[in-house]
Amino acid sequence: MLEQNDARYLFSREITDLIIPKENVVTVDPEWSLERALLVLTRRQTSSVPVINKLGQVEGIISKTDILDFMLHHSMDNQSFDFSGLSKHQVKEAMNRNHQGIMANSIFSFAFEILVHRSYIPIINEKTQFVGILTRKVLMEKVIEYFQQEYLEIVGRQKKG
Repeated sequence: MLEQNDARYLFSREITDLIIPKENVVTVDPEWSLERALLVLTRRQTSSVPVINKLGQVEGIISKTDILDFMLHHSMDNQSFDFSGLSKHQVKEAMNRNHQGIMANSIFSFAFEILVHRSYIPIINEKTQFVGILTRKVLMEKVIEYFQQEYLEIVGRQKKG
């Protein structure tokens, strides 16, 4: 059976090698119109993306839901969407600022706790520059890999014994 130290290693290791680099991540600028952001989200078939400013820093995350909530809140009757207003508002007005990111050298268990409630988290360096994202899917694949290895070792020992 895998030693307890193996599990500790998994959950205490740094996430650095699990990061999807910024070059492979769709992002938007806080100055962009909500119309442009919604087009990006729709064309890239994603529900949310990091908002990165001109200095390369994470300002938050914008999602389709954030945009729709913003438009509903700014509609005349609070019951309908006026999509013509999307071009008049910027991403920074509707984005969620509660997603500033975690450090690239964070440990697996810390990232795991955060990703229980999010599909991804922006990753930043010590200068608060955006370096990429870490997804829940990548972390879960590592956990599954760990348990598959443990299972195969148990089955192998049972066949010998």
